[in-house]
Amino acid sequence: MQTEHLAMASVPVQAWTGNCFEWEQALRVGTIFPELNLPFFAAEQFCCGKTDETGMTDREALMNQISCVSFALDDLRLFLDTHPEQQEAHNLREQLVMKRKELLKNYAENYYPLTRDCAGPWTKGPAPWEGACC
Repeated sequence: MQTEHLAMASVPVQAWTGNCFEWEQALRVGTIFPELNLPFFAAEQFCCGKTDETGMTDREALMNQISCVSFALDDLRLFLDTHPEQQEAHNLREQLVMKRKELLKNYAENYYPLTRDCAGPWTKGPAPWEGACC
């Protein structure tokens, strides 16, 4: 019988540097922290540049902004799970929460609500299940 050994990953403790990617780039590379964006052989072929918003509708561009800020909030929340004492990170989180609320409110007022916390203009056009999001 062959003995198998488990592989152990070692990740150094991350320190807050205050240096973050722009939110759109963070969404593309998978982290808001440049020091965690290490080379990975399978991802080297993909470009992580800025999205060209010229071909996007206003709705698509706004949705892209919401996605970027939401991702940044998720990544920051994970950081704060292990670094609850980091006040600068808490301050950034509060700024992003407010920005996300504003973006969601803007989206709901102009198109349709994305969360249960948003009120939408249902009488102004088709609902999402009627093709409004296509």
